[in-house]
This record gives sequence, structure tokens and C-alpha cells, in this order.
Amino acid sequence: MWQSSYQLDNNARSKSQSLNFINGYMMAKHHPEDCTISKSDSSDCRFITAPLSTEKEVDDPTDVSGRYSITRKKADRDNNNLALPFCPESKLPSFIEHDRLVLLFNAYYEEDVHQSLEEEKILHACEVYFYVEDGTMEIIQTKTENSGIVQGKFLRRSKVVKPGTSLHYGIDDLKIGNTLDICSRSFRVVNCNESTRRYVLEHHGWSFHDVQPIALPRDHFAEMNRAKMMRESGVPGVDRKRKMNDLKVVMESQLGKQSSMTDRGMFLEHGTDALCFHVTWDDRSRLYGNIQYFRLIYHLADDTIEIVRASNTTRDGTATFPKLLKRSKLPKSGQAFDNSDCYSWKDLAIGQLINVFGRMMLIVKCDQFTRAHYQSHGIELKEDLPLVVEEKKVEIRRIVPPPNGFGSEEDSLRSCTGSINPPPLKKDLSSNKKSGIVLHFNASLVVDDDADDSIRKFAIHFFLEDDTISIQEPPIRNSGYVGGQFLRRQPINHISASDMYVGNMVEVVGHQFLLRDADESTFKLMECDEKTFPYSDTARLQRILSTKQDMIRAYFVSHYDGNGNLDLEGLSKCCSAIGIVINHAELITIWRRIKRNNSSGLVPFNKLLKFATEETSFASK
Repeated sequence: MWQSSYQLDNNARSKSQSLNFINGYMMAKHHPEDCTISKSDSSDCRFITAPLSTEKEVDDPTDVSGRYSITRKKADRDNNNLALPFCPESKLPSFIEHDRLVLLFNAYYEEDVHQSLEEEKILHACEVYFYVEDGTMEIIQTKTENSGIVQGKFLRRSKVVKPGTSLHYGIDDLKIGNTLDICSRSFRVVNCNESTRRYVLEHHGWSFHDVQPIALPRDHFAEMNRAKMMRESGVPGVDRKRKMNDLKVVMESQLGKQSSMTDRGMFLEHGTDALCFHVTWDDRSRLYGNIQYFRLIYHLADDTIEIVRASNTTRDGTATFPKLLKRSKLPKSGQAFDNSDCYSWKDLAIGQLINVFGRMMLIVKCDQFTRAHYQSHGIELKEDLPLVVEEKKVEIRRIVPPPNGFGSEEDSLRSCTGSINPPPLKKDLSSNKKSGIVLHFNASLVVDDDADDSIRKFAIHFFLEDDTISIQEPPIRNSGYVGGQFLRRQPINHISASDMYVGNMVEVVGHQFLLRDADESTFKLMECDEKTFPYSDTARLQRILSTKQDMIRAYFVSHYDGNGNLDLEGLSKCCSAIGIVINHAELITIWRRIKRNNSSGLVPFNKLLKFATEETSFASK
């Protein structure tokens, strides 16, 4: 009796696990506080969790196709067991079923390079890990030696949302050839490992086309770096992390390492003998290019070429670097790392062009040792070419721009000579004979009759002392034109004093003006200077009329109207009738001569005849 009560007390105080996995479901165990393990009280704390089915009742505990039978209920009560939620669709949870199942895909993305002449784009190879248990992804960038870029983990393990949606990337989005937009970069899937390929073919129904690998694009910059490391390491495919240069070979030989016997025969035959040529590089076709002079040294021991700058005493401003090409083999193609076909001493001759990595150089001269070496092999070199090439002088012609309308033309010309330009010097007009002499003309704009500018009148003043022009416009009431100064006094290059006569059209600052009339002083000045104003030469006009005396008489006889008077229009008709072609200025000159001392607008026609017949007396005057 004591023993059973002790056992009951221990069973009541014991605490079992509160959680349990049953057929893939996590179930909670219920232990009421007042519940004992006695058979009489066990029914009070028991929970029936299995669903009651209307199907047939089965006695087999392993059969889950039927309902929860009475036999199984009694057995569970007797054994103090909880009912299990058996069902045909029961399975393990995803984090247990796919525990440590990771799919590996290979991908890459490209990035533009803007500040390099050797590469345009850089290719980043990555490994994409997809964790099937929770659908997370991890991206690790493959490390490249001597890349200068921080590499390693690109994306930590997390779920990645598709751009523009709320969905996450899944396994079906990682088919080979697909592009994933992650963190503003486009990753293209190109391959996967063998275990990943088997898994997606068996469990996700992918086709063989979906797992067909794609080759990575060629990275020319990476290939060039690999070739460089293979070349510098001494053994192809082995990266020694140190350069195998000439100094290193010499130092290793001093420490006891045996050198190669490949080219020792040429060295024993020629020793330090070298051929020397003078070459020129004409770079004048390029902007700021010039002619540069170099010495080409060909070493016979190992068929290498060295190009050094010749002594420069002209101080032409070029950089004084000592070497253009260090001692090495020179490929004929002009491409670096191409040692398939290189220059030998038989390819070098006077007058021959050689390609030094894109620089076409002309061999113009050689020394006596070089010439003797070629003669010993039966080759005769040409005579030396002139070393200094005569440069073509470019004729620079200054083109003067037209005036822009601001200031005088002297100011515009002065602005073409430099950035800081003082005003042009003014002429000393104190000793000029024409100082203070001004020609005054009335003018109008050459426009259509119905244009608004047809009513505008202008006063043009031409100053003979410095051939300058000023234009004023008198105001017209109720016309809308205020008037005033139209053009301040300034020189006009294409207008001289001989162009200023009545009836002529002159163009000033884009406007054409017709000179309609002049004042009395202007006419007198022009008549006194026949050389400058040929249309005001009275003697020349009198000689023309003297040859038409009979025709003038016949004209007035046929056109006599009774008074015998003549006006300016009649004089113009008379000159046209007798075949004299004169302009308006010459007509005014004749009219002023025959109208002398007559204030009226009519002149007797016999004065015209008298003017035509007074050749001797007029010439003496």
C-alpha cells in the first residue's frame, strides 16, 4: 500500500515533453494539474483529438482508412495515450524534408567601365545558392586575382522579391538562360552543378533544354591579364606572383642558377655588336605633331631592337624621355604580344618604313659598322638620306571679319589684333586742305511707294576731311517717326567722295538711300573739283554738246511752242532726243550752267545753243 502511493506521487509530479511530432504535425500534450493516472479518473482528463469518421470501423491500429474505432479508443484510454490524427495525406514539414538541400547555379552580370581605355565592360561571375527548405537565396561573387574590386558575398541569405510584384523568386525562375533582376543588376543563369540538374529534372519537371549550359561571354581584359601573368611567371599556367624580368634572371645566375643555353651561340659569335640606324618619325598629320628623331639599335646577339631619342638641341618643346622602346623584339604587325613575325636585321634598310607599334618610322642613315656588316653579307645599302626634313611652311592668311555694327570699322579691325585693344589713333586733320568742308544732300529711302518709309526724308552729310558720313532725319508731324540722329559720324569703307552725287544710290548700314538734291555750296564745291566729281565737269559736258549743235537747233525748231523757254524736264527730253546719254547729276550741272543769274525756273533755249558753241571762250575761263 505504501509502495503504490509512492509510485502514484512520483508519477503525478513527473513532467513529460509538452510537444511531439505525430505524422508530420506538431501536437501539444495536455496534462491537467488535477489529473491522476488511475483508471477511474483517466477518462476525465482525456482529450479525443482524432476525427470521428462515418466510414467503416477498423480494428487494425495501422489502418488509417477508417474512422476512429471503439477498440482503439479503449486501448488508448487503458494505455494513457493520446489519439493520433492519421490521414493519407500526412507528410513531413518542409524544413525537415528538405533539410540541408541547396541548389547551386552559376550566373554572371556585366558592369560598364567608363574610365578605362583597355576595357569597356567588366564581367562578374557569381554563384547563386537556392535553399529549398525556405526558398531563400544567397549570391557569392567569384574572386578574381588582381582585379582591384571588393569581391565575396554579394547577397546574404534572404528571400528576393521580383521587381514590380510582391512574389519571391522560386526554383522555376532559375532556369538556365533566364535573367534575374536583383539589386539593380541583371544576373543571367548559365549553368548548374550535376546534383542540382538531377533534382530539378526529377522533382520539378524541367526539360533538358532548361538545364543546358550556356558559355560565358569572353572577357578580353581578363584574358589579357591571364596572358600577362603566364608571360611574367616563366611557366605557362603557373602564377608565381612575381615578374620574371631581366634583372631577376641576372640575380639568379649570380646566386648559382644555371642559365639557358638557347641563344648562347649567337652571343659567342656577335658578343655586344649592334647595328645603329637613324630614324625619323613624321607626326605632322596629327594636331600639334612634328618631326622627331631617334636612333634604332639592333642587337645581333638576340635579335632585339632598342629605340632611343637622338640628342635634341633645338628646344622644340617635346618631352626629353630617353627611350621610346626598351630592348625587346619588335613585331612587324605593330601589335603587342605578337612575337610570331618580328623584324630582323635583313628587314632594315635605308629608305625603309618600319612599324613601331603604330608609329611609321623612316630609316634615313646608318653608321660605318652597320654598312660594313651588310657588305660582308653581300647586301649594299643606299646612300644616306638627309636627316633634317624640310618642313612645309603653312601660309597663314588673316581673314578680317565684317563689321558687326557696334562702333566704327576701325574698332572692329582693332579688335582682331589682340584681346586688349586701345582705341585707334585719330588722324591729325589740322593740316588737311579739306578740313571743315562738308557736302550736304537730301535723300530718301529706296522702298516701294506704298511703304510707310516712303515719306521719310534724310539729310546726309559727307565730311571730305576724313571721308566720314553722318545722317539725320527731320521729324514729320503725326507720322510716328520721331526723327533725330539716324547714324552718328563714322567712316564707311565702300563709300568715297566720288560716290556722292545727285541721283546716285548709296548703301549705308543695310539701307539704300537715293540722293535727291544738294545745297548750293555742295554744287559749287563739286564743280570746282572735276577730278573728284567727274559728273560736275562743265568743260567735259560742253564738249559733248558742241558735237550736237545742229541737232539741238533742229529739235527746238520742231518743238517750238511760241515762247522759246526751256525747263529742266525739257532739257532732259532734248538730250534724250539728240542721243546724249547723261545721268541726273550731269543734267543738273548743264542746267546750272545755262541758268546762271536767272532765278526763275525757265531758261531761253538759245542759252543752251550758246553754251554748246562757246567752246573756246569757256575753255579759256
